[in-house]
Amino acid sequence: MNYLVGKLNLISRSMKIKLLLSISLLAAGSAFAQNNTPPTPPAGGGGDTVKTNIAATPDQRAQISYNKGIEDFSKGNYKAAVTDFDTAITIKPAFQEAFLNRGNSKLKLKDYNGAIADYSKATELNPKDDKAFYGIGQCQSALGASDKAADAYSKAVDANPKNADAFYYRGEIRFLAKQYQDALNDFTQAIANKPNYAEAYNDRGSCKVELKDYKGAIEDYQASLKANKLATTYDNLGSAQRKNGQLDAAIDSYSQAIALKSDFYIAYNNRGTAKFDKADYSGAIYDFNKAIEINASYAYAYNNRASTEFKMKDYAKSKADCDKAIQLNPNYGSAYLNRGIAEEMLRKQDDACSDWKKAASLGVTVGKDYAQDCQ
Repeated sequence: MNYLVGKLNLISRSMKIKLLLSISLLAAGSAFAQNNTPPTPPAGGGGDTVKTNIAATPDQRAQISYNKGIEDFSKGNYKAAVTDFDTAITIKPAFQEAFLNRGNSKLKLKDYNGAIADYSKATELNPKDDKAFYGIGQCQSALGASDKAADAYSKAVDANPKNADAFYYRGEIRFLAKQYQDALNDFTQAIANKPNYAEAYNDRGSCKVELKDYKGAIEDYQASLKANKLATTYDNLGSAQRKNGQLDAAIDSYSQAIALKSDFYIAYNNRGTAKFDKADYSGAIYDFNKAIEINASYAYAYNNRASTEFKMKDYAKSKADCDKAIQLNPNYGSAYLNRGIAEEMLRKQDDACSDWKKAASLGVTVGKDYAQDCQ
């Protein structure tokens, strides 16, 4: 028995071993300008004009500083924007929009706690400000406080059920918590609010993979690709197709991923697994070699190449690749299992039994089956 590890890699900003969720950061909200247009003088002629110096009111001075903050924010001058909003708030302490946009500026500067304080003040002044709740969620996510982030996103969608990004990011948190049905529901709401939301289609597809709805996953990945052709999405599509038994389609999707990203070693590894499933062992070896050439520390490709070499009856090479996979990842249960199988063929029964027991201890339940005849 041979075990390949062809990993799904769902898009996200961070690569996961099993899943790469599409985590594409959006701005925590744009700065919103409020422009005061001076009244137009009355038409007509006659009479002298008198120049009068009228002092600006506090509200007007606060608005001037606020508008300057908007301008600096739009130019990427976030420190200057914070100073401008400081001035506006000093003059007008209940200036809700200034707190919101000072929070946006601090988020850009990665002052997450300072941004949370400003967003919180904005929600005190306007409990229906979904943008401020959303900003809190972005900050809490950046701080690694997933529960607090999810709570903030929930408040954002309560305040505004049309906030597609808040649904999306709450779905991301639920996905990582393996709450796949809840995550799927959030991604569905995000798509309802933003029909061309490529990331939400991709991640809903990932939920469907986890729920074993491969046909639905394929449809979602294809919808995501219509909106935005990404290598990682093609890779995800290929993995769903492979799980659905569509090996030729999977190989084509992995090839599309590689065409877009020539150093995509995970797609090479995954294409190799599809070729393995088709018993194209020389083609699989080629792809695993490419994955290793690009990333010599990628343990999965060594284990998968070992499985292929075993099929080709090259047991010594198979064992050597398992050795390398285990060296790179000492807790890689499948590599211990496969090494034990190769060792059995090399008549190293004691070593095989030791590896199967190790595999079982690492959660590979079939390792117990192999080890049952060991003394």
